[in-house]
Amino acid sequence: MTVHRSPFTDRWAWRLTALAALLLAALLLAGLAYGFLRSAARVTVTVDGMAATVYTHLDSVADLLADMQLELRVEDRLLIAPETPLRSGLVVEIQRARPVLLDVDGRVSLIHTQATSLQEALSQRNLAAGSQDLVSIDDQPAALDAALPPVAIGRGRNLPGLPGVYPWRGTQIQPVAIAVRHAAPLTVQVGNLEWSTWSTASTVGEALATLGMVFYEGDRVQPGLGAPLGAGHSRVVIERSKPVGIATAEHSLRTRSRGATVADLLAENSLLLTGFDRVEPGLDTPLSSDMAVRITRVQHLFEIEEQVTPYESVWEADPELEIDSQRLEQEGVNGITRQRYRVILEDSQPITRTLDDTWLAQAPVTRVNMYGAKIVPRELDTPSGPLTYWRKIRMFATSYTAADAGTPVDSPWYGITRTGMRAGYGVVAVDPGVVRLYTQLYVPGYGQAVAGDTGGGVDGRWIDLGYEVGQAARWGRCVDVYLLGSPPPSYQITYRLPNAPAVACLGR
Repeated sequence: MTVHRSPFTDRWAWRLTALAALLLAALLLAGLAYGFLRSAARVTVTVDGMAATVYTHLDSVADLLADMQLELRVEDRLLIAPETPLRSGLVVEIQRARPVLLDVDGRVSLIHTQATSLQEALSQRNLAAGSQDLVSIDDQPAALDAALPPVAIGRGRNLPGLPGVYPWRGTQIQPVAIAVRHAAPLTVQVGNLEWSTWSTASTVGEALATLGMVFYEGDRVQPGLGAPLGAGHSRVVIERSKPVGIATAEHSLRTRSRGATVADLLAENSLLLTGFDRVEPGLDTPLSSDMAVRITRVQHLFEIEEQVTPYESVWEADPELEIDSQRLEQEGVNGITRQRYRVILEDSQPITRTLDDTWLAQAPVTRVNMYGAKIVPRELDTPSGPLTYWRKIRMFATSYTAADAGTPVDSPWYGITRTGMRAGYGVVAVDPGVVRLYTQLYVPGYGQAVAGDTGGGVDGRWIDLGYEVGQAARWGRCVDVYLLGSPPPSYQITYRLPNAPAVACLGR
């Protein structure tokens, strides 16, 4: 008969078999552990008062410490010999050394010690401290016989591989800071005053600050404030500066100086005196506190002035140049006289101005103009035939009659000209300085005439043409006037004619 088993039944059978095997293994391990514990030595290990019980088959304390990965420093204390055989009930006590950050005059080192007092910790490093020295524990002043603070255990970093049953695992002793500043003898001299003291400062500046001394920028300290205090005797010399004031026209300065004189003060501040500069009080004056020094900038300048003397113009006759022509013989040059003045300025303001020298820098040169003195007779064609003339003058022409002269008709002088001629056609009025009276002349558009009158307002190149009453023609234009006949003697000729009033006619 065939029996069929279900899959569900097979799975339960497999599970029961596995469970039985596990129980058997557990009983086996428990038996082995019981046997191990029965045969092992039971040892108590204490580290800084933290105890743990250890079962071991090792031979000695040294083997046990190595197995527990306990590495001891030279300064750590093991209260049992390392070679002691292990046995049940044995107590292995360890006291780890305390870490100390030791700062001696600024040099910091890490040490480990079993010392319980400050004096003991310093003695282990062959260090001594005197009554003048400054000693502190954790930044607090302490006496030489002071006890170190109780050991404090703190948590440190986890150390891999150590069993979690050890209570000291990951702990460390908190370090304590010990600082020693050895005092050095110090002598301070300020002027004539001197005293001695002791200082634990590391630099001159720190030592003087501890003494409550205040310094100004101008003070001098030797050696400098940053200089270290020597191990032996140190001497500090202080030269105090004096408050002084310096003023110029541009600015004023309040400063301090160690100089002995005003000259030293100016040199310290790079203030130079040049030329005629003046300083009050004088350069050799000893400096005193709150002295006021005034600098006056003095300049001596020279100014040059020029005085121009206009040149003169002269006219000279040129017998080879035709009359009423002119040329320049020599250009004129103005004369220049120069004067040099000495000007004194104080702070850019003029104080005095004195004539220093005068000299002729350039002599004037006379302008020489040449006028024509040569007479060249020429002929003029006219409606009445050719006429010979010796001079042609451009003039401004007007007309007049006896009735225009302003003389009453019943006056015996009515119609009588300057020369005694009767006014009328053919008698013209001229300026005798231009055309000599009685000169025969010809005026185009008028005809021949004689200079017989001067007229009331006739001046310069002006000719007033005479007419009979009621027959005057209108004039008021420029015209060429020809002087006829032979020329008069040269002393009667006006070679240089005035331009007025016929200036507008000269170019026509």
